[in-house]
This record gives sequence, C-alpha cells and structure tokens, in this order.
Amino acid sequence: MATGFRVRLTAEQRVEWHRRWWAPGTTARERERLEILRQSDWDHSVPWIAEQVGLHEETVRRVVKRFLAEGFAGLPDRPRSGRPRTLTEADLVAVEALLDEAATTGETWTTPRLGTWLAETRQVYVNAEYLGARLRHRKFRWKRTKRSVRHKRDPDLQERKTAELEVLTF
Repeated sequence: MATGFRVRLTAEQRVEWHRRWWAPGTTARERERLEILRQSDWDHSVPWIAEQVGLHEETVRRVVKRFLAEGFAGLPDRPRSGRPRTLTEADLVAVEALLDEAATTGETWTTPRLGTWLAETRQVYVNAEYLGARLRHRKFRWKRTKRSVRHKRDPDLQERKTAELEVLTF
C-alpha cells in the first residue's frame, strides 16, 4: 500500500501556516487540515496522521493531495451542492438581537412566535423546531416564563405582593 504522500513546507509556507493557524477566522475544519499538513511536514505517514487526527486515511490523503495541487487555497471547505440554506447567518443574528432586546423589556418569545416574526419581517419561512435547534446549536439560550410577569408592570400589584412576602418572612 502506497503511503508516499508527503508535504514539505518551505519557509514561506511555514510562515503562512502559522498565520492561518492563529488567525481568528480559522474554522475547526481548517485547523484540522493545517494539523495534517504539519504532521506530514514532520515526515509522519498517512496512516499515523489519520490515527492521531481521528480521520480516515483517505481523508488525510485527500487533504495532502489537495494541498500539493492547490496550496493553502485548497484548505477551506468547498461549496456544497443542493439548495442553499433558508435560514441565513443574518437571520439568526436578527433573531438573537430581537431576543436580547426582549430580555430587557421582559417580553416573552416562543419558537413558533419567532418563526412568525421571521416570516413577517424577513420573509423567511422555517419550522419552529428547526429554528430552536439552530439557536441551541449557536449556544443561544432564552427562557420562556412559566408564570405571569404582570406584577412587574403593575406598581399596585407589586406593593401587595411585597407586603405578602414580608408577612411570610420569620
């Protein structure tokens, strides 16, 4: 079995490797590919690199061959075929901004209501469950209140509730 694919980085390529490795916009997949190049430059075999990185040998070979053919331009993900995403990054940012604003006002949003808001304001039609999954994937959390927050808006009710709490304290 031939495992002769090796990368020999020049001094300029090593500088570019370091620049890309530490660049703030470098994705995890690009870093994984950069690590493959570094291991190959250190004269490790494809099977050894595949075991260390946790990828299949063919994937490592594909990365090395693409780098040998295209250089660093071959490292980012290529465009995928199929229908483009309905929910774009800009849409998610708009939803997050809306939820941040709602958190300051005490307004409650549910995923079905967020889906309706997206449809009305941005003409984006998505399933509420899908929208919730995308927000959780981005580690964005919001809570739906289980009880009414009416007492926070009504000063008279707030005073009555405060008086009730004072009676309960020991």
